[in-house]
Amino acid sequence: MDEFEEGLRLRVGQAQEAVRLAVEQQDDYAAEVHGADLAELRRLAAEHGVALDARREG
Repeated sequence: MDEFEEGLRLRVGQAQEAVRLAVEQQDDYAAEVHGADLAELRRLAAEHGVALDARREG
């Protein structure tokens, strides 16, 4: 795995955790913002052929 893939997977994990925490704290705005970040990271992964682990994509 190259640095790009590794960094992208790390950022996806961080965004997933941020969404989870925002939902847990009932912060709808933060959940929406982090959800949009996550969607953009997933789009970027797909565009570059980076397969994300479905178990971690939530």
